[in-house]
Amino acid sequence: MTGTRGPLPKPPALRMLEGNAGRRSLDLTAGVNPRIEIPSPPKHLGQEARKEWKRITPLLEELGLISGLDRTALALYCQAAGRLSELETAFNGQVARLVADGSDYSDAVYKASYAVTPSGYAQQSVIVQLIGKHREQVNRYLMHFGLSPAARGRVQASNYVQPSLPGMDPQPTAKPGFAMFAVPS
Repeated sequence: MTGTRGPLPKPPALRMLEGNAGRRSLDLTAGVNPRIEIPSPPKHLGQEARKEWKRITPLLEELGLISGLDRTALALYCQAAGRLSELETAFNGQVARLVADGSDYSDAVYKASYAVTPSGYAQQSVIVQLIGKHREQVNRYLMHFGLSPAARGRVQASNYVQPSLPGMDPQPTAKPGFAMFAVPS
């Protein structure tokens, strides 16, 4: 993941509480804490992607790492993970067919992984190229949701609580819909 080297920056609220030693202006509006909820899965997800959606969403909810805002990003992850599963199954099927035809396992894996060009060179098969691309995509999406060991320290769970800082008045609670225009009695 590019641009994520070094220590995590301190949240602006913590820097303010510590006295803002750098004297730089603080953006106290940073740090959105959306409501933790599982969004509905999109209808276009394939069978394997739906299985991944059902597997991962309760875990993300338990960790406080999912909200209704994450529907599209989660759908992209699940679709990539589903396609990767389908590609791996297809590759394993090719290897199994080659083993059934009399090849030993290592030769079968090589034959399924490479094709010989008309000029005699071994070229990586399309399915192996697709598996590699989908592995990279899945890994990238895992990083966004903090689902890899390296990414866990870089995500922050939503606690759905906006921090109150000294010297700042709390935001007035607005009534939903047209009730906000009602005259108080």
